[in-house]
Amino acid sequence: MNKLNCWEFMKCGKEPVRDNGGKFETCPIAAETLANGLNGGVNGGRICWVIAEVCCEHKVDPHNLQWKYSCFSCEFRFKVMTDEGLLNSAKAIGSYLTNLREYQKNGKLE
Repeated sequence: MNKLNCWEFMKCGKEPVRDNGGKFETCPIAAETLANGLNGGVNGGRICWVIAEVCCEHKVDPHNLQWKYSCFSCEFRFKVMTDEGLLNSAKAIGSYLTNLREYQKNGKLE
């Protein structure tokens, strides 16, 4: 089974692209290397709803829940949950959050 990443499924054109210095020139989801391989995706491509929540938690007006609702009800999120199964998706999300916590705490993964 070919596992699509969010940018392939949504056809948004924001796939991971590196500039000449090796840095990603794209959305935070496609550039999130801490999530690479989770749910079989490239970078954050198959746990995008979690990364969007983390990346934007301080940038989104807490009184405007439309953005958060759109990720929660996204057709791609449901596809990944179906493809991977709820338990495997939950494990991948837990791995990402653990990696993120370690990186924020130590500046590197243990």
